[in-house]
Amino acid sequence: MTSKKTRKLIKRNIHKVDEVGVEITGPFFKIRAVVYMKVKGKTCNAVCLDFKEEGNDLNRFVDWRANNSYQILENIVVIPSIAPEFWNFPATCRQIHSIHSYVCDVFNINALNLSVRFPSDIYHECFDIGTVKKCTITDVELDNASLVKLFNKQKNMNLLIVENTREIFAFGSKDSFRHVPTVILRNAQARANVLLTRFQGQHGLLENCSLSGFYVNALMKLWSENEMDNLVSLIAYQSSQRLFDYEKVLGDLEWYLKHPERNTLIASRVEKPSEKRIYPYKSIITQEHQFEADTFDCDGGYDVVRNSDGKRATVKISKDYFMFFVWP
Repeated sequence: MTSKKTRKLIKRNIHKVDEVGVEITGPFFKIRAVVYMKVKGKTCNAVCLDFKEEGNDLNRFVDWRANNSYQILENIVVIPSIAPEFWNFPATCRQIHSIHSYVCDVFNINALNLSVRFPSDIYHECFDIGTVKKCTITDVELDNASLVKLFNKQKNMNLLIVENTREIFAFGSKDSFRHVPTVILRNAQARANVLLTRFQGQHGLLENCSLSGFYVNALMKLWSENEMDNLVSLIAYQSSQRLFDYEKVLGDLEWYLKHPERNTLIASRVEKPSEKRIYPYKSIITQEHQFEADTFDCDGGYDVVRNSDGKRATVKISKDYFMFFVWP
């Protein structure tokens, strides 16, 4: 696609490409594979491959130069298909991975950190077992059976982002994603409460939540009893359209703070540190979300100290959010 001289020139002078990934979209009878680049939050499609149905089979990819709706880099050239005449997932996978690896090489990106996006249906067949590290889907796909198959194949995934489609749909209780180390839900709503008590990962960011004080208390109880020992941080922002009974949680924390003798009856004790502290947040979520400056300021928070091992977590809570930070 480029000469060796041009490739060397690019490698010496371009250092701002943050991500090179693959997007698979479209209904089954017309699938589009896109290799994209992300630079400072903006996405540019580098290569598009279309596969469409003719008769009873999906033919090899269509020449994307003929469609002006694609956002393609300049100096477009034909990429020869290594897939057979008819649709074949293994051959097509090799072609997609080959192009992805090439673009990664040009921009000095590690091709092993494969990012994939599924704006519509989930085509888990397009990627080899254990190759996907970051995955972006939409909230309407959370109850899709294909999502379970994706997680079964991609056990090395370390980041799942669930985008908000703003569509009206029924919120299920399936939590097949609870084991992913880092999860971002842009439109958590009532599903936030499910994750509060079932999350087995390390870092979570939940937006547009319908939080309940009952489930917040349940999370603290489970953590105190070593049931959520992987948890490092969880940040949940309440929806402005929903009421959060956070006063109940504050009341419980204040009661245990004033009655330390009762702490022996539970698995943890509550403290109110006087020193000013900033939590050392080190999650990859910072690459996907810009936090307010005071997010990790734990001054005024409540400390929950686990009696079994002395592990300490800070709770920050208001009508707008719930935050839970486990100290290293």
